[in-house]
Amino acid sequence: MGLRTFLLLATAVMLVASVGVFGWRTWAIWAYVRRARPVVRWDRLSERLGQVVRHVLGHRRMFRITFSGLLHYFIFGGFVVLMLDIVETVGEVIHPGFSLGPILAPVVDVWVALVLIGIAMALYNRLVLRPERFHGSDERDAYIILALIGLIMVGIVVHDSFFPVVATAVFHAPPAVAASARSHFLGAGLANLWGALGLLTPPAAAIGYSVGYFLDIGLVLAFLAYLPYSKHFHIFLAVPNIFLQNLRPAGELLEEPAEDTIAIRSFSDLRWKDVMDLFTCTECGRCQAVCPAHAAGQPLSPKMVILDLRDALVRELGGKGEAPPLAGEVVSADALWACTTCGACQDACPVFIEHVPKIVGLRAALLEDGAVEPAAQKVLVSWERQGNSFGQPGRKRPEWAKVLDFPVKDARREEVDWLWFVGDFASYDPRAREMTRLVGELLHMADVDFGILYEGEVNSGNDALRIGEYGLFETLAQKNLKALNDASFSRVFTTDPHSLNALKNEYRKFGFERPVQHYTEAFQQLLQEGRLTVKPVPLRVTYHDPCYLGRWNHITEAPRALIRALGVDLVEMPRHGEQSFCCGAGGGRIWMDETGMEERPANQRIREALALDGVTHFVVACPKDVSMFSAAVTAMGVEDRIRVVDVAEILGVATGLVPEPGRSLVTAGA
Repeated sequence: MGLRTFLLLATAVMLVASVGVFGWRTWAIWAYVRRARPVVRWDRLSERLGQVVRHVLGHRRMFRITFSGLLHYFIFGGFVVLMLDIVETVGEVIHPGFSLGPILAPVVDVWVALVLIGIAMALYNRLVLRPERFHGSDERDAYIILALIGLIMVGIVVHDSFFPVVATAVFHAPPAVAASARSHFLGAGLANLWGALGLLTPPAAAIGYSVGYFLDIGLVLAFLAYLPYSKHFHIFLAVPNIFLQNLRPAGELLEEPAEDTIAIRSFSDLRWKDVMDLFTCTECGRCQAVCPAHAAGQPLSPKMVILDLRDALVRELGGKGEAPPLAGEVVSADALWACTTCGACQDACPVFIEHVPKIVGLRAALLEDGAVEPAAQKVLVSWERQGNSFGQPGRKRPEWAKVLDFPVKDARREEVDWLWFVGDFASYDPRAREMTRLVGELLHMADVDFGILYEGEVNSGNDALRIGEYGLFETLAQKNLKALNDASFSRVFTTDPHSLNALKNEYRKFGFERPVQHYTEAFQQLLQEGRLTVKPVPLRVTYHDPCYLGRWNHITEAPRALIRALGVDLVEMPRHGEQSFCCGAGGGRIWMDETGMEERPANQRIREALALDGVTHFVVACPKDVSMFSAAVTAMGVEDRIRVVDVAEILGVATGLVPEPGRSLVTAGA
């Protein structure tokens, strides 16, 4: 049997075995995908293709961590170019005259070198830098994959180095083929070494070529069989997962009203995209690195939520029985209740895994089983009975307006231009109410015809939904929708990002399609229209982006434009905009027990602001942020170094309504 025949037969056998193993495993996974709940992800084709170009070819999210992005780009590019090598290597065995030619052959060699550089960078990253985000990932699998890729690259160079001799002496190809093969400059360089060692005789070259061939093609096929059992299955799933990402409003947790429950108890309760997510995870830990709960020392890692679910599904795939209850056992209750639903994990994920809907669905299962975080249970009862998180009667909701020098219209009874959805914290929290009154005074100064819903307004339900209580969310939403439908107005705005998210995104599924603005957007427009006269405010400040304003609703520029228009010197924190760090309040966490927390997210954020040169004021644009960060400043004992102020307060100083620049809201609202 000649060498060519042997290599072709061996390749055929390896191909059948590899494809068989890959296909069997992939089909088993696909069976779970087909059994999962439906979700529409095939719309807006051109936009989806654009996302693939940006995030696959452009590596947009990968390059947020430059070193990791670069090494991944080298290795990823090598996989693309590896297709050329496979075509040439198998093609030259089938037909010895086949070659990539003098143009493409050097391209393969360049990428072989880049892949080897990428592997060296990856080893340095794992062995020397050792980022904390890798904690919990399968390190053994990572090293196996790196070894396989490295050996494949070595195999490419080795068989290229022996091919000129094999082509003419063993395959009996024309001399021109051997000359063309020397376009592989890495192989040609290695061939010089073989020649010096006397290894370029036909028998030795045949052996050397065979070794290189099996290191290349053989390991490529072994790699294919191994992939469905490895985290590197994302090589096949990452592109479709990016293509199938959610293109609906980011802040919309549910695409349609739930028929019965949103609880996730078993894998059949997941959407098919959720099942794909489990096998697409690269274990890079970027989600873990930005998670405020994880940073606070709580038992939550978004990465481990995905991996624990995946491992449970893998055990089920392996015939080891059905998975135990997903909520509370596969993923611990403590981990689930630690989530702030800030969405930083999803924003950081380079393959667009959707962590938050899974966590909320698992929370819903805990709720149905009565395993509710005790403090959260108290708030749920308050929402159900009084319609607010403070347990206060609804008639007290508009009390903040009684001290104003002008009447505030009831939009249920009088037509208004602007309808203000105030929200719980802005209505009841003593520290936030001062800001609420100031917003009312600023609207009056700008001659805005505005009104509120008085006791017709209840909590928006945004946090109830993210705690997992869909039924309560729907009840609250329907009460608000009735009041909104009874009112006559031109536009809606709110000072509360959580309410904004519910009104703008979640209420759409119930038919509410009115545009909703954050008050920073509204006041920016008032300034542009010349309806407020301002003077420069000589402050050096930093601004905190609320998660439900910046990350979930992409409103990052309006607050900054408003602040800068007031003559304030704005200094950005390292984490800002859509990559802002959470205050720790979202997802119901503001009401939950903090026992065991090493350092509250709000404290970490204030510490980040204190590191900025000359910054004296920490500017917020959310009533919950007023509460969270004011408490952090007090707890840290840094009241003399930095003060928490709302954007409205700076605007109040600029218009003359507030006499003292940088007045503490804690003092004002006490």
